[in-house]
Amino acid sequence: MGYWNDDEVKETKDDHIELEQLESECLDELGDVEKSFRERMGAENKRFRDMCDTEYWCCICFTSRAQKEEFLASLEFDTDLKYIEGKEFARAVKRPIKTEDMKFARIGKGSIDYLSKIIGE
Repeated sequence: MGYWNDDEVKETKDDHIELEQLESECLDELGDVEKSFRERMGAENKRFRDMCDTEYWCCICFTSRAQKEEFLASLEFDTDLKYIEGKEFARAVKRPIKTEDMKFARIGKGSIDYLSKIIGE
């Protein structure tokens, strides 16, 4: 018979993927995709918590202005200070901060055209 004769084609079991095997492979692929989405969602949730965290400060109170000024002077800070950057304070008390700084998105300068539209000029 001719080249395209279907009678000569012999099917072998290896040529066909069993339904169970196909289902298993699809579930594995979907499992990998789901895992990737879950990892990304976890990373986004952490980023959101970090960016919205308000517990990054502390307060030191004294019973008088004189005590506060004595304390600040002993650390060689301006005695009128009310707010001290944490890393500066850590250096002053010789307790280095090892935790890395948060990475914030950099925002470029606005264009003059855009700013003038906002201002209404």
